Amino acid sequence: MEIPNIMSIVLLIAALLMLYISFLAFRKRRLPVARSTALAMLAAAVYSFGYAFEIVGRDLESVKFWLKVEYLGIPFISTLWLVFVLQYTGREAVLKRGVYALLFAIPVLTLLLHYTNDYHHLFYREVRYDADAIISTVLVKGPWYWVHITYNYLEAAAGMALFAFAYAKAVPVVRKQIAVMALGAAAPWALNVIYVLKPFGSNLDLIPFSFVLSGLFYIWGIYRFNLLRLAPIALEQAFETMLDGVVILDFDNNVVNFNRAALRVFEELRNVKRHSGSIVPLLDKHPELLESIRREQAAESRLPIEGPDGARHYDYKLSIVYDKGRRPIGKMLMFHEITEWLDQQEKLLEGARQLERLNAFKDRLFTVVAHDIRDPLAVLISLTELLERELEELAGDNLEAFQELRGQVVDTFQLVETLLDWFRSQRESGAFRPTLGDAASLVRQAVDSARIRAEMKRIRIEADIREDLTVYGDKGMLASILRNLLSNAIKFTDAGGFVQVGARKEEDRVAFHVRDTGRGLAPEAEQCLLRDADPVSGIGTEGERGLGLGLAIAKEFVRLNGGVLRADSVPGQGSTLSFSVPAMPPREGGGEAAGDGD
Repeated sequence: MEIPNIMSIVLLIAALLMLYISFLAFRKRRLPVARSTALAMLAAAVYSFGYAFEIVGRDLESVKFWLKVEYLGIPFISTLWLVFVLQYTGREAVLKRGVYALLFAIPVLTLLLHYTNDYHHLFYREVRYDADAIISTVLVKGPWYWVHITYNYLEAAAGMALFAFAYAKAVPVVRKQIAVMALGAAAPWALNVIYVLKPFGSNLDLIPFSFVLSGLFYIWGIYRFNLLRLAPIALEQAFETMLDGVVILDFDNNVVNFNRAALRVFEELRNVKRHSGSIVPLLDKHPELLESIRREQAAESRLPIEGPDGARHYDYKLSIVYDKGRRPIGKMLMFHEITEWLDQQEKLLEGARQLERLNAFKDRLFTVVAHDIRDPLAVLISLTELLERELEELAGDNLEAFQELRGQVVDTFQLVETLLDWFRSQRESGAFRPTLGDAASLVRQAVDSARIRAEMKRIRIEADIREDLTVYGDKGMLASILRNLLSNAIKFTDAGGFVQVGARKEEDRVAFHVRDTGRGLAPEAEQCLLRDADPVSGIGTEGERGLGLGLAIAKEFVRLNGGVLRADSVPGQGSTLSFSVPAMPPREGGGEAAGDGD
């Protein structure tokens, strides 16, 4: 086989290697750096492919044709490579439209001048075919060729300088990637110098052959160092701008790298050389952290650090770094500052403690109300009952004044009872203590508590309930419900009216009702029942006033007992307030009692 044919096969292999790398980069085309890589490799593939057929050309016309094919890629290789380097090293921001136009102006002009060379000979002064030479193509360069070569060298120098600057700042794994890319690019530039200077007098262009070496080098880097991750410098920038402090150690506890946030944790890191300085002296004041590092085990804990502005607090996490073979190769410390969070937490805890103190004061206050106010009022009511029987012979005006006094005492007692019920509803809304009890006794107690006020208004109260009826609920809450509903009915019923309280069995529930012949439920009170509105107070038929808490308390206690308070009211004819609760405890495994079925 002739030498040109062998060289042509090698060049086709180089073209295939470049196409393969271009394909791998194109798969990540969502990244600008991947697109520039794919285009640069494609241009190199076109160059190698064209030269593979140029060196086996049999006449001048075929040589010129394949030269034109080659120059579809040659002018753009260096520029695309420089764009790739700018993107890779994190300088993509400089690549504005105007910059792209300037960078590609000479390559585009080179392509045009090469294609029109027969008219001006600015690129090649002469193109000859020497059939006796191994490499038959003889090219006599023109002035623009040297402009093209100089521009390529300037771009190569700029790219290598950017790589060198990035290499000096990079962590070891990124340095390996930069070294692979720089060495892969160095081979074509070195052989290009040999081709231009021709120290051996040969016309052979060695650059396309170097693509075999570059291609193999790049492919090795792709699979060995994940070269086509294509964003290590961007990752380095992300590392530097992280809010959390990160310190990377080798397995001998030497500092490999750290970000700016880590300097806020340990100012002493400024005096530690990366890749050589030990972290041990920095942690003399933090023996627990130092011990965690020396144990060579993952750990998490909290670390206070004293500084000129006071103590700062960090959550730190120690992780072990492994290579692909799961062999430990280093350690990573990450620090997350929680000083502000702890300050806020302390403020919340102090607020909670203050609320707890206020709540305890409120409890003591209502205890005073219960024992030091309610009990004397109950005694006063009993005394007025005795005095009323003794003073039946008083003159009419005096008796009326006494009865008014007694009514005020009863109203005040009822107000205190309502306040205590409200207090219990606020304090024990989550303390539901159901028991099985006698429904009739609950109704009788409610009637007895309301009888005095009813007699003062000459209102007849009737209890309508069977003696054997049982109910399952919170006894105290049920008593409060009936007491408040009766008080409300008496308040809005005219003198000489009628109020009935009763209960009946409805399947597995007991339905209670309080029915009156009063003026009907006020619209604002009905609104309070139907939705979660603020409590409102109405004025009774004889000017009675209240806080408006009675119905709100009754509604909440009914809900806690598994029911819903309902109202059936006709203005001028009276109202019926009703609710139902379970008659018996739920069966074992039967779950909760069913809700109100009304």
